[in-house]
Amino acid sequence: MKILVARIPEEGSHYNGDVPGEILQLEDDRFVRNPGDVKYSLYAQRVSDELIVRGSLEVELDLGCARCSEFFSTRVTVSDFLRAYSAPEGTDSVDITEDLREEILLHVPGFAVCSEECKGVCPQCGTDLNTGSCACKTEEGSGAWSALDGLNL
Repeated sequence: MKILVARIPEEGSHYNGDVPGEILQLEDDRFVRNPGDVKYSLYAQRVSDELIVRGSLEVELDLGCARCSEFFSTRVTVSDFLRAYSAPEGTDSVDITEDLREEILLHVPGFAVCSEECKGVCPQCGTDLNTGSCACKTEEGSGAWSALDGLNL
């Protein structure tokens, strides 16, 4: 998205709209699918030799649950977008696309879960524990750190 600096009045200008979700460059990501359009509501104002842009961003994504691996839809919202760009006299436009992309990606949760109640999958057989139970038996103290359970400090 480019902002035409020369067309911004002294009091600033509002920009509302959307840009294609392809700007997020998530085509090869295994955990994110179907990014919708990135909706923006921005306010840009020229201050001295800088262009100040602030506002909010929003995009709908399908994320892979970190517990059960099923995909679920969610909305990523950025309400505090703020950037300053160098815009000395004679600057025609400023491209803010990369900063929009970066800000959205920073707000995508790293450990996304479809719901707080998600039980995940059985670590032994891989059965989705949200849809039913499995016949696997859990052994107490069989983990790699189980020797530390008896440690008395």
